[in-house]
Amino acid sequence: MSGPAIDPDAFARLADITGDDPVFLAELVDTYLEDGAAQVAGIRAAAGTDDPAALVRPAHTLKSSSASIGAMLLAEQCRLLEADARAGAVSDLPTRVEAIATEFEAVRAALRP
Repeated sequence: MSGPAIDPDAFARLADITGDDPVFLAELVDTYLEDGAAQVAGIRAAAGTDDPAALVRPAHTLKSSSASIGAMLLAEQCRLLEADARAGAVSDLPTRVEAIATEFEAVRAALRP
């Protein structure tokens, strides 16, 4: 899966849901970016443990919030990580964590150019 960091149609739907209120939309984006950074940090911290289950919560949270803001690639990366963590076997974890962190930065750049 590839494409823009933010799906323009999904972001337009979010804007529509907020009543095209630019202040409210900016607050949602700010909240997403703050929480997203915390979730990426949580994924990094969990990856440093020997417990795949520790990845589930931050991956799930980042997946859901990313999908709602239109960061579809990031949401998919987190979905796959969450599924593998729930199954108890996460292959190539360091590479996947870095891919999530890199995509989050791409999302940040797209939301705050």
